[in-house]
Amino acid sequence: MPFNSTSQEHSEGFIRLSLAAPFLQYLTERKINPQPALDQVGLKAELLSDPSVFVHSELVYGLLNSFSEVSGDRYLGLNVGETFDLHQWPPFAQALQSTETLFEFFTRFVGLVPQESNSVRHSLVVEADKATYRIERQQEPTVPPIQVTGFGAAIYVRLFQTVVGDAWDSSRVRWESRYINGLPINYKGIEVGLGTDPGMQISFPVEWLFLHHVSEGPAKPIASQRQDEEVTVVAALRSVLRDKLDETDLGPEAMAGLLGIQPERFLKALQRQGTTLPREVKRLRVDVAKEHLKEGQMTIAEIGLMLGYSDKSHFTRFFRGQTGMTPTAFRKK
Repeated sequence: MPFNSTSQEHSEGFIRLSLAAPFLQYLTERKINPQPALDQVGLKAELLSDPSVFVHSELVYGLLNSFSEVSGDRYLGLNVGETFDLHQWPPFAQALQSTETLFEFFTRFVGLVPQESNSVRHSLVVEADKATYRIERQQEPTVPPIQVTGFGAAIYVRLFQTVVGDAWDSSRVRWESRYINGLPINYKGIEVGLGTDPGMQISFPVEWLFLHHVSEGPAKPIASQRQDEEVTVVAALRSVLRDKLDETDLGPEAMAGLLGIQPERFLKALQRQGTTLPREVKRLRVDVAKEHLKEGQMTIAEIGLMLGYSDKSHFTRFFRGQTGMTPTAFRKK
């Protein structure tokens, strides 16, 4: 008996950027500089506090993975999820406040979550001996959502503990995902298994659905206004393109496919931002080249090859044409 929800409020594959704000706050409180990760995807920190901004899900995956790298915390998503205030999350707060049983909670919850993101589809499946809450991704991710999965595990385990209360028994719960390296095996005593698809799911005893819980306080309204999504397409493009700069097919159809949107919409978004795909590819190649030239761990020929230039002289001409100096001169400077 499935209960599904979808939303057309915003275009396919997009997610509310403010969902990444707890990560930024977590790093800031621990005096960890998040700027290198923000620079890598071309985002400003203040955008994460605006609930009206939506970005492509791939951008969020990349950003949170980068946060993990700069913090040196393999389980960053899990740790952030464990400190996150569930009652400040509008879908949880509203569903908890307006229902009495776990069954009612989830039938309400699946209708509220898509207002935060439509890059995934939520569903509740009830069988004879167990129930399963599933979060299915609408596109096969190019950027592995490792930290998002860890965050999700912490959030949903805590959600169950909150709603189920004294009936909670971790040995009767199973969490599955393809990206289980975002959390330790036997996390909080639950069974952690490798899933076959890029989403995640949590299974639990079906009788928990009919347990009563106590509603708590009035729910906060969900922000309904948002900025134009086109602002975020360029940032999402830079995120998914970083590891593909050596590929020959970097046309609009291929790039739109990576972002999970139609080529026409992709080109229109670039046009509205006053840029073009070739221009963005050039910009990213220059940025990535500068990063590696500064680090000094790769030779100039290796950097050029990584960016799609099999001939070192071709890479040198490209770089000089874009920056006014050769790669060797830039590295020395």
